[in-house]
Amino acid sequence: MIISFVGTSDSGKTTLLTKIIPILVEHGLKVAVVKHHSHGDFEIDREGKDSWKLYQAGADVIISSPVKMAFIRRADKDDLDEIYERYLKGDYDLVLTEGFNKAGKDRIVIVRDPKDIEYFKHGKILAVVCDEKVEGYTWFRRDEVEKIAEFIIKLVKS
Repeated sequence: MIISFVGTSDSGKTTLLTKIIPILVEHGLKVAVVKHHSHGDFEIDREGKDSWKLYQAGADVIISSPVKMAFIRRADKDDLDEIYERYLKGDYDLVLTEGFNKAGKDRIVIVRDPKDIEYFKHGKILAVVCDEKVEGYTWFRRDEVEKIAEFIIKLVKS
């Protein structure tokens, strides 16, 4: 199952996810997050490091240790379905995205102003997180982290 967390810049998406994920994991869910970076290129390793040099030489690179790994691969498109199918499907109970608004996946919308929901109707809105009451949607305040996590757990287990 994929659930996208979408919202305006600085709406609190990352903060909310970092509070919800431990609850989901505590309930036995294996969770992955795909963070969308819509502003072009980004770097996860540093210039001058061996992995950086290998990538600059033309290779895709996996950095591996006993406790984590990273895969630095060239991409010619930004396709959530392909990422899911190729790297995540079957290994995770739940894939959360931060961003990927235009991918049209089921979503939880995080906004400061209820009027901003209009920008995020590219997929089914499962719930809205906003400190003001939002009519017509399942609604949570941002501090209702446990309730939001319970809502997600019910979706995954249904």
